[in-house]
Amino acid sequence: MFRHLNKIIENEIKESNLDFYSVIVGTKPSVGARSPKLWNKVYKFEEKKIRMVPLDVDEGKIEQLFNYLKQDKHCLGGAVAVPYKETVFNFIKDNVEEEIKAIGAVNCFYRLPSGSLIDDFTGTNTDGEAAIEPIKRQLTESQNLNIGLLGYGGAGKAILAFLLRDFKKKHKIYIFNRSPINIKDPKKCDLYSYPLNDLETFLPHFDLLINATSVGHAESIDITPIPIKLLAKAKDTMVVYDIIYDPLKTKLLKNSEEIGLKTINGLRMNLIQAVLAYSYTNHTVLAKEEIYEIMN
Repeated sequence: MFRHLNKIIENEIKESNLDFYSVIVGTKPSVGARSPKLWNKVYKFEEKKIRMVPLDVDEGKIEQLFNYLKQDKHCLGGAVAVPYKETVFNFIKDNVEEEIKAIGAVNCFYRLPSGSLIDDFTGTNTDGEAAIEPIKRQLTESQNLNIGLLGYGGAGKAILAFLLRDFKKKHKIYIFNRSPINIKDPKKCDLYSYPLNDLETFLPHFDLLINATSVGHAESIDITPIPIKLLAKAKDTMVVYDIIYDPLKTKLLKNSEEIGLKTINGLRMNLIQAVLAYSYTNHTVLAKEEIYEIMN
């Protein structure tokens, strides 16, 4: 089943005797990605001859890989990891809903439900919904929070979309990116954009800081998007939320705890987005609550 696929990817898939398979696509999901373990728990529970497999793919071969998966009747779809969320979106943008077009990135792709397994892929983005869950109580019960959002890639766009959908005008949101984004009528939705260099000016006013960049991930474990000297300027009630789950405690979170700030890691977000993505891809009869319990 995987002979041709193995010629495209960097790693090797050895699974056999499967009816279908799902995938996680990234530069190196074979090292550290939790989705295969989580999804495969549910496949075993449902007694399905399906497995999720990690596909390590070079940027120059991502389009070739996606075209192959699209034509392979055994592939159900799957998850998309950094840095391909926007790339895969561009492959399927004609088949996604308007809300996803506005985000411009997907972390999950699956077959259009028209009865044929070789139909086009569609996709969605579960990052935003999953990321909001660990901080939903704070966002719901508080008023006029100053929220700093670092990064405006696939995850950052999804998080922002859900913040604006559910908490527009309730809180002020400040996006910091390498290059500022263009926002129409910023005061209308209390949304502002600045280059990363301006973070020092605003950090002392934040109640919640969300890192939606990949800085501090396993491949850059000794790097932090915010130096500890700058973090020390934050008020002592600020919550630091890093959506990275590998490692569980990034340098940003370690530094934050060292100066007494409350922190949240990305483990729960990762679990929730896996539940949502599994549900979309596999058209399972299991409720999301059941999938959560199995994966957890």
